[in-house]
Amino acid sequence: MDLEKEEIVRVLVLEPQKKSYETISQLLLEWFGDYIDLTWRSVFENGAEEIKKVQYDLLITEIQFPELEESSEDILEKIMDMAGPSELPVVVFTKAEGKQLPIHAFQLGINEYFSKRRLKKNILEHRFRNLFREIYRKKVVSIQMDDSLKRFQDLYGMNQSEIQDLNTMVKKFKKELEKEYEEKLNLEHEKKKMQNVFGMYVDPIIVESLMNNSLSLDQKGKEQEVSVLFSDIRGYTSLSEKMKPEQVISFLNEYFTAMTEVILGYGGMIDKYIGDSIMCLFGAPVFQEDHRQNAIDCALEMIQVFELWQPKWNQIYGFTPQIGIGVASGKAIVGNVGSFQKLSYTAVGDTVNMASRLESMAKPMHVYVSEGLYNHLPEEYAKKYRYEELEPVKIKGKEGLHRILSVKPI
Repeated sequence: MDLEKEEIVRVLVLEPQKKSYETISQLLLEWFGDYIDLTWRSVFENGAEEIKKVQYDLLITEIQFPELEESSEDILEKIMDMAGPSELPVVVFTKAEGKQLPIHAFQLGINEYFSKRRLKKNILEHRFRNLFREIYRKKVVSIQMDDSLKRFQDLYGMNQSEIQDLNTMVKKFKKELEKEYEEKLNLEHEKKKMQNVFGMYVDPIIVESLMNNSLSLDQKGKEQEVSVLFSDIRGYTSLSEKMKPEQVISFLNEYFTAMTEVILGYGGMIDKYIGDSIMCLFGAPVFQEDHRQNAIDCALEMIQVFELWQPKWNQIYGFTPQIGIGVASGKAIVGNVGSFQKLSYTAVGDTVNMASRLESMAKPMHVYVSEGLYNHLPEEYAKKYRYEELEPVKIKGKEGLHRILSVKPI
C-alpha cells in the first residue's frame, strides 16, 4: 500500500534488549503493517537525542536500562520530561516489578503501562488499537488543516509573513481543539472510573442513573409500581455458630456474589444485604414494564444457581444451605432515605412488607409470590411456569386473608 509520509505513524522504541524489541515490533507490524514506521534505540541517551531530532508520534519505552543507575521512578520522570515538550504519547513496556510503579506512571501522564511478565496479547492489541486510532485521528486532522491552509494561500495569494501568522493561528486553534477533545475523553474516563469504583459500594443501576442525571439526589419520594424480592438462608444462625469467622465471611461473599450476578442480569437493584438476606427491587429507580416477569425469572434462576453451589459448600464448609424467596408486586414509595451525610435509595410500603412476609413463609428452595403479582402477569407469560395456590394467609398489618402461590419450573 502506498501511503503519504504524513499518514504513517512514526514510533520510537527505546528498549535495551533486542529480543524485547523484536517481540514488540513483530506485534505492531502484525497489527498495523504499512501504517507504522519503527525506529529502535537501545541506549537511553541515544533515544533522548532521537526525540530532539525527529518528530515522533509515539514512544514505547522500558524503564530499566543497564547504563542508568537511577530508580525506575526517576527514569519515568526523565522520560516524561523529554516527551513533554512535544506532547509525545508514551507507552511503558517493562519487566520492572512494583505495585506503585503503574500508579506513579499514570500520575506522570503515561498513556499506557504494560508488564512484560504478564503479557496478554488480546488486551495488548485492544489497547494499542485504541491508542493508534487516536494518534491517527490527530494526524489526519493536522493534514487536513495544512491542506486547507495551502488552498487558502493559493486562492488569496498571501505573502509569507501573512501565511506564517495564519499558520500560527491555525496551530493554536488546532491545539485548543485537541485539548477540548482530550478533556472530553478524560471526563468519560473519570465517569467510567467512578462507575467502577462506586459500583462496588452502591448498586450499579444507582451509579449509572446518577451519572446520566436520570436520578435526583433529593429526598423526595414517589409512588411507583415495583416488584420486591427477598431471599434468606434457612437456619443460617445455627449454621454460622458452627463455622469459623473467616468461613462465615467466605461463604457469605460466595453466596452474595452468585446471587447478585443473577439479580443484576435481570435488571434488579440490590436494595440492601441484611445479614444473610437480600432485598432487591425491579422497576425502580428505572421503571421496567416487565418488572414482574423479571422478578420471577430472577427468583427461579437464583434457586437454580444456589443448587449448583450446594455441593461445593457442603464439601468446603460441611453443610448444605437452603434458601427461601418471596416476591410481591404493587405500589411502593421509592426514593432516597437517610440523612444528608448518608442516603440510601429504597422502597417502603405494603408491597415490601408482603414480599418480606412471603420470604419468611417460603419452604426451603421454594419461591412464593403474591396474588397481586400473579394477577398482572401477561397471559402468555403465566404459562411459562407452574403455579400452585396455597392456603390463604393473614399478613401482619393487613386486613383479611391473602392468596399466595408457589411457583416452580415446568
